[in-house]
Amino acid sequence: MLKPLTTMLIGSVQYTISDTEKDVVDAIYVSQGSMAAKPGKICRGRAVGDTSNGFAGSYVIQYFDAFDELAGTYNWHIEAVGDAYRLTWRTHPDDSRLSSTPDELLYEGIGFPNSDRSICVAYWFTQGLSERMMARMAAQG
Repeated sequence: MLKPLTTMLIGSVQYTISDTEKDVVDAIYVSQGSMAAKPGKICRGRAVGDTSNGFAGSYVIQYFDAFDELAGTYNWHIEAVGDAYRLTWRTHPDDSRLSSTPDELLYEGIGFPNSDRSICVAYWFTQGLSERMMARMAAQG
């Protein structure tokens, strides 16, 4: 049974396996956060990992925000599920921006291919991260 989704952030992203760099996946994305910061700005990301079998696998990914500043570094995993994909983003040891515990699941997503080298994905904060972010905002008044 599906549970209601409660999240502080949702977004969409297109990932493309680079045709110029080995084992690199490039990203372009928009989210509620980026649209609030700079409406209409398409943000970017870059992942490094083994792309020899397509998208499925594990990567380290960095995202850059609406002002082209590093927004986060994550351990990123893509799992093929039939013709679609399930994605997860976990805490990376070099990034403590979200005050997370080691290997904490922070984001989840689902996607589908839109070409042989590209997938479209919807993603969201996990409920735990959303609750922590809401509490932080409430504490700030």
